[in-house]
Amino acid sequence: MALRKYNVFTGMNQETLEKDLTNAINQLHTLKLEHKVKGLQNPKQILFLRREIAMIKTELTKRSTVQA
Repeated sequence: MALRKYNVFTGMNQETLEKDLTNAINQLHTLKLEHKVKGLQNPKQILFLRREIAMIKTELTKRSTVQA
């Protein structure tokens, strides 16, 4: 799993961003649990997901402030 660039998120519409955010959050919880139980082969996946979630949230916040 590679980290996506921020400009990928700027080109997405609002609904797709929200779906990606919920999917990423669910996947992060799953990976954290899996890492605690049996360990991950690549624990950097957790870091990549956290950064991706932050980028999506940043873009959503940016769009909501522009609309207001």
